[in-house]
Amino acid sequence: MHVLAATILAQIAPPTGQTFREMLRQMSWENWLAEFWPYIFADRFMVILFLPLVPILLLLPRRHLRIGIIVTSLIFIGYLFGPVYPLVWLAMCVTFYWLSERFAVEAKRRDVLQWGPPLAAILCVGGWYVGSMALGLINITRDFNSELFDRARWLFPLNVRDGSWRFFLTHPPQIFAAVFFVPQLNGIVIFTIRMMHYFSELKRDTIPRAERTLLNFIAFASFGPTLMQGPIERFHDFQAGLARCHERRTRADVGAGLARIGLGLMKNVFCVAVLLPLVLKIVVDGRYYEAPARVQSYAVLFFCAHLQVLWIYLHFSGYCDIAIGLARLVGYRAVENFDQPWLATSLTDMWRRWHISFSFILRDYVFMPLVRQRWNTTISLVVTFIVCALLHNLNLGYLLWGVLMGLMVAVNQKWSRWMRQLDRHPTRRLAAVRQAWLRLAPLPTICAWALTINAFVLSGLVAFGGQGGFRVAWELIRRPALGLADALGWR
Repeated sequence: MHVLAATILAQIAPPTGQTFREMLRQMSWENWLAEFWPYIFADRFMVILFLPLVPILLLLPRRHLRIGIIVTSLIFIGYLFGPVYPLVWLAMCVTFYWLSERFAVEAKRRDVLQWGPPLAAILCVGGWYVGSMALGLINITRDFNSELFDRARWLFPLNVRDGSWRFFLTHPPQIFAAVFFVPQLNGIVIFTIRMMHYFSELKRDTIPRAERTLLNFIAFASFGPTLMQGPIERFHDFQAGLARCHERRTRADVGAGLARIGLGLMKNVFCVAVLLPLVLKIVVDGRYYEAPARVQSYAVLFFCAHLQVLWIYLHFSGYCDIAIGLARLVGYRAVENFDQPWLATSLTDMWRRWHISFSFILRDYVFMPLVRQRWNTTISLVVTFIVCALLHNLNLGYLLWGVLMGLMVAVNQKWSRWMRQLDRHPTRRLAAVRQAWLRLAPLPTICAWALTINAFVLSGLVAFGGQGGFRVAWELIRRPALGLADALGWR
């Protein structure tokens, strides 16, 4: 992230003493496009390149729609990640289809260990996720890689072919690293989460054998608009949605789909032109994580974390808007992924609103099975959020974030249960205090909202900055503590 951040900052930072607003006002439309265009359609937003393939799906009859989804998706990922990657993707889908069918048989047997088939499924799904990231570590000699780039540039992903690498590398990036280094972009993470759902439903025997065809499976795993980063569909809902696609294609849907795509693009324009330069100026130039004591303004120190999460929200929700809009053009209603998360008044409420499709899969296929196995609720929550963290990034910072978030949600749930107990016994003294507090509405709601947002945002410091996140957190605590000590005359 810091390499990309430094790259973007170097390209779009305004001259010293000039604000970004002044830079944008003085910049011509052509220069604005030249400066910002690569970043608006980079990263997740490469999904917009699926738009030219939508007419193909619109022209296909119902019986050929799934074949069309597979073909257009393979064309899409071939253009983004190179012509070899569709073969890898197709081989991956066929392999996991075979594994899933084998698992469906083994899961019903009574002459094997109860945990045998599920453990094998976990190892297969998790092993491929880790293994695919390991593929990004394969290096060939620099000379051979450069020769390959010169003679067969078409083998490399789009962001290498278009020369973006020249901003931060003096030689072409390794071909394996270019394709596999960021599994959040090449669809491996979303595929892994879909397989968590699919294998779990096979264990529950909720997917009829007639629906479990290879064609249905590959279309489910490869739907272009949601292939890279979701929203994450469930198998039954996806198949039912495709069956109704043709009836749902109306002029109103075309307008709604295009409007949703436009909304997503506008969110990213705001991120690239306003939020991202501001955040990077603080994080990179200001050495926010390396030396937070150098950040003189406490407001900047505190709200930079909020700006980072706001950028993530607008960036990710903007991508989801485009993916949902593209799907709607086809006639498919993709699941919503965000529901006004900034209005949440508890962490439990936040996770019902943030990355909804993923949150509910974690709830249904990690947390609830652990609780049904009589695991302690707090431990179950910590394990669930560790899984959530590791599916975002395999490093210590994210692991610690998972532990921290699991503990905070556990405290939130225990607090909620205690409040419900007090409401059931209104004669108790603490219940009277609680009722007096609630009568001060809307103050209790505002306080709950502020506590929720800050707990959610500031926990991200650990994931964003690793050890630097702890330095920022300590600085956020140290300064008010010293100020209070001075006010009380203790120093």
